[in-house]
Amino acid sequence: MHRLPVLLILWFSVFSVRAETPLMIWVEFSDKNHSPYSLSHPSEFLSSRALERRQKQNIPLDFFDLPVSPAYTEALLSDSLVEILYTSRWFNGALLSVQGEASLIQLMEYEFINQVENVKPSPESLESKSESNVGGLQFARTETPDSVSHLQDYTAVFPYSFMHTLNNYPYYGASSGQVSMLKGDVLHKNGYWGLGKVIALLDAGFRYVDSLEAFDYMWNHNRILGYKNFVAPGENVFEEHVHGAYVLSVMAAYLPGMFSGAALGASYWLLRTEDARSEFRIEEYNWLAGAEFADSVGADILNSSLGYTRFDDVSQDYTYDDLDGNTTVVARAANMAFSRGMLVVNSAGNYGSQNWSYIGSPADAHNAIAVGGTNAEGTRVGFSSIGPTPDGRIKPDIMAQGQGVAVINSFGSISNANGTSFAAPLISALAACLWQEFPAASNQEIKNAIIRSANRYFKPDNHYGFGIPDFELASALLKKQFEDPYFITLLHNPIMPESVIKFYNEKKGYVSLDLFNGSGQRIWSQENIVVNPGFNHIKPFSDFHQLTSGIYFIRVNFGHRSELLKAIKL
Repeated sequence: MHRLPVLLILWFSVFSVRAETPLMIWVEFSDKNHSPYSLSHPSEFLSSRALERRQKQNIPLDFFDLPVSPAYTEALLSDSLVEILYTSRWFNGALLSVQGEASLIQLMEYEFINQVENVKPSPESLESKSESNVGGLQFARTETPDSVSHLQDYTAVFPYSFMHTLNNYPYYGASSGQVSMLKGDVLHKNGYWGLGKVIALLDAGFRYVDSLEAFDYMWNHNRILGYKNFVAPGENVFEEHVHGAYVLSVMAAYLPGMFSGAALGASYWLLRTEDARSEFRIEEYNWLAGAEFADSVGADILNSSLGYTRFDDVSQDYTYDDLDGNTTVVARAANMAFSRGMLVVNSAGNYGSQNWSYIGSPADAHNAIAVGGTNAEGTRVGFSSIGPTPDGRIKPDIMAQGQGVAVINSFGSISNANGTSFAAPLISALAACLWQEFPAASNQEIKNAIIRSANRYFKPDNHYGFGIPDFELASALLKKQFEDPYFITLLHNPIMPESVIKFYNEKKGYVSLDLFNGSGQRIWSQENIVVNPGFNHIKPFSDFHQLTSGIYFIRVNFGHRSELLKAIKL
């Protein structure tokens, strides 16, 4: 007999199963055996654009890319009271709708199931205390087919006349300040509006995006690649919550002479993962499914203005210690998305002035860029959530305008909105523009350039993070990296054991390293490190735990020259 972990037996004793109320159950499979899928035939489960993204960044396919075993899903579907809502390649599991006690017991008997979790208890068992995790604040086109094989790799058209109009600064209209604060107008004037990059929005709904004049340009030029509803499959995302429409407008809306989104050249996927009517762990799994879908269709950037800490079922709540960047469902999903070559941008949250003042998840994820909010003058607004993470990392990572942000409202006119929800899309949009300028850059290199360009990079704290990015400077940093053969960079900073010093060397030779603290005292040295022709990667931080928190400087001596790098130890 297949024995469940004790936790699952206790779980079963707590929840009653009512035949008329399906339970939303997450199951994790033990393996991916008995499957027809193979890493040698990835086009069966990943689009050509997804494969191209990996190839550009030298990311190999692995176990996590393979779909779940059809043998296991077929076994589940042999029970007519079990419905599979979606599966997860990354977590090797499935979200199920289950009716009846017998069906639930059967799940616990399958040898191929490792874990069973009730992610949305029946409403009869709870008195709702929902506080939506989406910020403040309804004619639809045909929904895009779910199958990856039916998706198109679009090449969007960007008329010169339109670029010329927008390159004249006054035509930003109401959105000018929030873009110029980040020096995004410089990227635009140089012709970079995110053309060729794909942004996936994970949000609560996109009400009226299909009908408002401000989004006509997007539709008329095939900038909306598709949309999908993970909360209520088959239902219309343009009749749901307005929050995602506000977020999208920051990036993609256009009213000539009055308003311009910051990435009008980019293309978009609109993915509903959040149910604003309640708050349960199921929405984290929706986020996971949305991120995986974005990966499969070849998205470059994930924008999420969502955060998870508290739920309607208190047994699902996270503690501060859980926000260590690799514990929550969404943090693990965000890290996995980054490992597939996507840039992950998430709002820090709006709890800075409350008893719980910390960032939510997935903003805590190691590889997510958590974006806090400022006013129009660049001063942090009190509601912007703060750090640090329980493992001592600086959070938020960076800041952008989050108070008085110009958006397109439900009536199609221009309004001002407050929340870090509207700071994150400013960063996502300009990251797309920056990535267009440097298409050979990896997601890690784009992330590093944005953070290194920030105005508090040398004096970060847990209110502002590394500060407000300067995308003109980020462009200059990447230009030096890609044009200067001697450019040297530190990947993963703040440092960790996996941090890498990367540089190009013309011939075989030796280098030495010296580490200095902020007072100029030399802490340690390494000599006679062998380097080879081409790009070299040195990992000198295996004992980084012995360093106290602070700012350090690394001198890399090539013999005929030296280079200095700044490192931060949290």
